[in-house]
Amino acid sequence: MGNFDISVQRFDEFADEFAHRFADVSGYADSIDRFCELIGNDRPQILELGCGPGNVTRLLKARFPEARITAIDLAPKMIEIAGKHLPDVDFRVMDVRDISTIPEKFDAVMCSFCLPFLSRNDASQLIADCAKKLNPAGLLYISTMEGDETRAGFETTSFSGESEIYFNYHSRPDLENSLTESGFEISQLKLQDYPEPDGRITTDMIFIAKKI
Repeated sequence: MGNFDISVQRFDEFADEFAHRFADVSGYADSIDRFCELIGNDRPQILELGCGPGNVTRLLKARFPEARITAIDLAPKMIEIAGKHLPDVDFRVMDVRDISTIPEKFDAVMCSFCLPFLSRNDASQLIADCAKKLNPAGLLYISTMEGDETRAGFETTSFSGESEIYFNYHSRPDLENSLTESGFEISQLKLQDYPEPDGRITTDMIFIAKKI
């Protein structure tokens, strides 16, 4: 079993703990609000990648009650939890690396902390796939942890006990290059510190980019 598959298994196993631990997403509310403002459409069609238990999905649905939201995650338990709280959202058990098979086009793509579970190459390919799934002038939101890719490895988390999950780190230049090469213009880049339970400080990167 590969690193990615192990991580998916862990998220499925600890879905309830994750949903509780990260129910409060207020630390990212400003960036998500800005993303929603830039969408400029009261009834957007939104694709959410790595939606987990729907913590960010709830914010999107509250902001756009009439939006058509398709939200995917590869952990079945995560999708089960999300669907119970948001029955009018189209939740699907699906690998984000397969979004090219989705026939619809979207006004916006939300990718909140999905990249930590993708390699550098997979992350670059995902950004290219997002560009193809977006309508003209569509928006892409990406949040992930900043760091050199050599930091990648298994780590304990605040929700999975002693079970480790494999995390990838991405550099700012790599993501900026991938966005530019895929036809995006970066509208906003925010760096913010995230205090880990063990006292370490991780820097989160939040990109909002527009398809040009």
